[in-house]
Amino acid sequence: MKKILMALAAAAILAGCSKNEQENVDGFTPKQIKFTNLNDKLTRAANDGNDPYRVYAAWSGGTGWFINDQVSASDVPSGGPYYWPASGSVDFYAWAPADVAATGTYPTLSIAYEVPANANKDFTIAAPQLGLTSGTVGLAFSHMLAKITVTAQLHDDLSDAGYQLSTIGLTASLDVQSTGGTIDPTATTPAWASPNSTSATYAGAASYMIMPQSSAGCKVKITAGITITKNGTTIYSGDLQQYTIATGNIPADEFEKGKHYLLKMIIDADSHGGGTDPIFNIIEFESSIAEDWTAVTPDPELPQP
Repeated sequence: MKKILMALAAAAILAGCSKNEQENVDGFTPKQIKFTNLNDKLTRAANDGNDPYRVYAAWSGGTGWFINDQVSASDVPSGGPYYWPASGSVDFYAWAPADVAATGTYPTLSIAYEVPANANKDFTIAAPQLGLTSGTVGLAFSHMLAKITVTAQLHDDLSDAGYQLSTIGLTASLDVQSTGGTIDPTATTPAWASPNSTSATYAGAASYMIMPQSSAGCKVKITAGITITKNGTTIYSGDLQQYTIATGNIPADEFEKGKHYLLKMIIDADSHGGGTDPIFNIIEFESSIAEDWTAVTPDPELPQP
């Protein structure tokens, strides 16, 4: 049986009828509810990979969720099709990934989210679509996490002295002070509440998607992928010292949701240690906010993978 929900003049609800059965009721022809991920079509932004997402819908004439379903990458609900009711309007809420569970009593929802152990998964919520009665439901998703990308660069003095840096295969560890919290996906502007104070270390990559939090006290360390050469000879290869992010290093001292932070470890030299080449163990820190969530513009002076 196809999932059709409509109200007659007497306010009776007919559910679970087939499309043909509904066509025979007062000449009403149900129209299928279709969805589209606007991010995939308009901008390289949240959920632009067209990942499956979860949709909840509340009908103004009902007392329970009209839709609670996963919508696939082809914008097709797994349990559908669903049809517009004959009267009243429908409010739609959505987020991705689709396997993130929500709790709550109709018509409220709450998501308790925990960043995965490798911090490699985005979490997005779509702007609510309210009071709709027909047409395709367009969903525009926004990032709810902060993204951190770690890069490296030689100090100008070293570059001027003929040293070159390769960051092929660069990986970094990131120590954070919060890994999760709760959020209301029905809010016009979703905001994190009750963030935990659980610390964690993410490792094995150069980019991570983390819980928005205070930046002061978080730590970053490049763990592999640093090779420094001069005149074709490798001078140093390995990791770098850990850097503790200080007050003032990041704007407003916050890793904010929806922003992509580039953390640049600038390699300086403290001494020659009695030899002819410097010891690369002073790290200067520089940060910026990228315009694009997905792309990082490489330093053209560095060898690229």
